[in-house]
Amino acid sequence: MLTRAAAARDLALRLGAASAGTADAAPPEPLDAAILFAPVGTLVPVALAALDAGGTLSVAGIHLTDIPPLNYQQHLFRERTLRSVTANTRDDGREFLELAGRHHLTVTTTPYPLARADVALADLAADRVTGAAVLVPTGPE
Repeated sequence: MLTRAAAARDLALRLGAASAGTADAAPPEPLDAAILFAPVGTLVPVALAALDAGGTLSVAGIHLTDIPPLNYQQHLFRERTLRSVTANTRDDGREFLELAGRHHLTVTTTPYPLARADVALADLAADRVTGAAVLVPTGPE
């Protein structure tokens, strides 16, 4: 697991990740696959370079800043694949939740009332959230 926030790295290790490093670091060994959740285009070449031969990088976000130029030899050679994954359906969500239930995942969340979505976004941007920020609808205000 590679991420910019020290608290997120600590959480990953507590939850059983084999390793945790900074977002721009190389993993301890080449990866068969990676998912980039951060909307940061400059991390795409870093993630591609971390892949083993035939590895796949999935960019799992609706928004991504510009990707800098790629070097074919360093980032794509040896049949590396770059995929975007932005269209998830309700069936995808149901399938994921079923899979998560079978594997007894441990989830760490920080709840926010829906009316405080702006605070949740600010906390996410400032790395003040450990785990996932969750908006909780509270009914009419």
